[in-house]
Amino acid sequence: MVWTVVPEMTHLDARLRVIAPMGYSLVIHVRSLTPEYYVSTYPEGWVEIYTERQYAMFDPINLWARTNSGRTRWSEVQVENYSPASGLIMERARDYGLNYGCGVSRSRIDEYGTLSCLFCAREDRELSDSELDEVESIFNQLLAAVEAARPLSDIERAILSHLAHGLPYKEIAHLQGVSTETIKKRLERIRELLGARNSVQAVAIATKRGLILNQPAAGPD
Repeated sequence: MVWTVVPEMTHLDARLRVIAPMGYSLVIHVRSLTPEYYVSTYPEGWVEIYTERQYAMFDPINLWARTNSGRTRWSEVQVENYSPASGLIMERARDYGLNYGCGVSRSRIDEYGTLSCLFCAREDRELSDSELDEVESIFNQLLAAVEAARPLSDIERAILSHLAHGLPYKEIAHLQGVSTETIKKRLERIRELLGARNSVQAVAIATKRGLILNQPAAGPD
């Protein structure tokens, strides 16, 4: 739960509820449609129908977030450029008071295979520029806090990434300029931090959390 890793979450949540009286949706490190952290304060009826009918696949705001890093008002998204169902989804959202809103997105799909975004909704009016600034600032604080809470160093992530690609300990040691024993000791620490029984499970946990991207190697240089 994001409250356990973000010390200021209670304060940030309160600020978002003021800016977005009709609710907000926060997803961090979405990978294969599964987020590492997910918070939604949208109306319960909307969340239920959105989930049951898999609107995320056709939601123009969600689709915008998957292909952009930045921020936008909902009214600035060209709904007609997406699925024919996109306009109907936006109309249905208005049935629940989600008339105006904004989205902030950080897509790292090419690098890590992950996506993070924050959506905010109002019923009465467009969000002001200063509100957009604050939403983006809050989003950046949340991402920074989650990253800071991650237990693995870049070196440790690299070890897991190499293991995911099938490299043996000896080759990983050579790439990192250390001994094989050092790699084994680092793996012991990694397993402890992730609560993994073995290296295979450590790779699986890290992949699920978006700490590494398990991709096939591109081939020999």
